[in-house]
Amino acid sequence: MKLSTDPAEAVSATLAANLRAGRRERGWRLEDLASRSGVSRGMLQQIETGQTNPSIATVARICATLGITIGQLVEPPEDLGRVTPAADIDVRRAGRASEARLLINDGQAPFVELWDFVIAPNDEISSHAHPVGTRELIHLHQGELVVEVGGATFHVAEGGSIRIRGDRAHLYRNPTAETLRLTMTVVYSGNQDPRYARPAT
Repeated sequence: MKLSTDPAEAVSATLAANLRAGRRERGWRLEDLASRSGVSRGMLQQIETGQTNPSIATVARICATLGITIGQLVEPPEDLGRVTPAADIDVRRAGRASEARLLINDGQAPFVELWDFVIAPNDEISSHAHPVGTRELIHLHQGELVVEVGGATFHVAEGGSIRIRGDRAHLYRNPTAETLRLTMTVVYSGNQDPRYARPAT
């Protein structure tokens, strides 16, 4: 099946799915929404099946009836997916010349973060312990990695991966003259580390 690249078709499909979901969440039939909104049943059915592009006035009446914003009706629900544009990625300087980028911060339980680290030659990044039960899953894309956690030392070769306890103080070291790059997923068993918690919106 060929996917459409027409943005109008994408909005129409999202509008149809959101309207159908919003109506069903309230236990309303098409007739119920029609009587409450003043939009005809036929028009609502055409919107839900993607057969028409309603006017802004029609969308506004539907939104007022459902108690949601126009944005909530025409944009994909965040629980289905959430894009983080490159400009919104949280870049943190670490070590002497290294960088940690918080790519994705899932602000709902169970809390998970996706990080991208670039560790400069002969540099290191240290971290205090995260909340109890936190785990870190690390994949090394490039270079050699030394991880110190809870008094233990682990060596990871390029292409390898490691799982560590994140609830102990830990350190990531690049012992070579080449740049190191890794991707890390932080998985919290309970509360998220307040240092990285996504602000409430």
